[in-house]
Amino acid sequence: MKYLITAAALAILATSLHAQVADPIQSTASPYSLPLAGKVMQAGSDTASATFDQSVLPEALQFIKSALPEGVNNTKSAAFEIDPSKIVLATSQDVTATFIYEGASFHNSIGFDALAPGQPDPLSSWDEVKSPTAALIFPDASSGSSGYQESDSIPGVRTASQPLLPGDFENIGKFAAGSKLDFFLLSNGANNYWANTFSTQESLNSDGFNQHAAGFTASIFAVPQLNSPYIFLSFEDWYGGGDQDVNDTIIALNVGTATVHSLLATPEPSMAASLAGFLALAWVAGRKKLMA
Repeated sequence: MKYLITAAALAILATSLHAQVADPIQSTASPYSLPLAGKVMQAGSDTASATFDQSVLPEALQFIKSALPEGVNNTKSAAFEIDPSKIVLATSQDVTATFIYEGASFHNSIGFDALAPGQPDPLSSWDEVKSPTAALIFPDASSGSSGYQESDSIPGVRTASQPLLPGDFENIGKFAAGSKLDFFLLSNGANNYWANTFSTQESLNSDGFNQHAAGFTASIFAVPQLNSPYIFLSFEDWYGGGDQDVNDTIIALNVGTATVHSLLATPEPSMAASLAGFLALAWVAGRKKLMA
């Protein structure tokens, strides 16, 4: 007798074996006709993702809600300890992007461009999005499990208009040491072909607001994560900065521990003092916890 195995059963089996499983809903949005870097995979559907979801994601979400609140000017936050315009891989690396959080009314798109070692930076946001190596990661970075929930949100459920859940991820490619990764947000890109582009390279952004993208690492919210290979990119999606909460879309990137250490070694100069104070508070809190 032959057994019929449903797609759902196959997905459960694959998950239990830690094989990647594609999200059942893949956004078809294509601002600027950008190609896809790949398919979005379900949270926890391989070993690395399952480990991330258990050991990093819960603390990251808690930290975001406390340190980067909605509707507050977060541009001076001590959380932003790294310069996202300087993501140069220290080693050859398979890079994974993981959706973490969205606090937006827009349906933003997230993309990137990979510059080969020695390749010059783009001269404009147009050059960036039309680069032959540019691609979309999350065509619609919207989620029912988010900081800004729309009226049709169903927490924990993917829908056509909110296709992501925290922990959903994508393998965006393997890149050589010395490669520079530029990331960008396309404001309401899922609904707007000619969307405003806001790059980690702030000089490319035409609106004069100088913090459309900011970065932090797991070391800022979890001391045991000092050797974590992840950095977090946090975006502001409004032209001119809007409410300046810089939390409208947040993703995590596995760029390797060596690259994280190199970024931490050269923090934003204007943030060094506030970062020192923030880390001191974290250290004191950790000491109190150990002594309790």
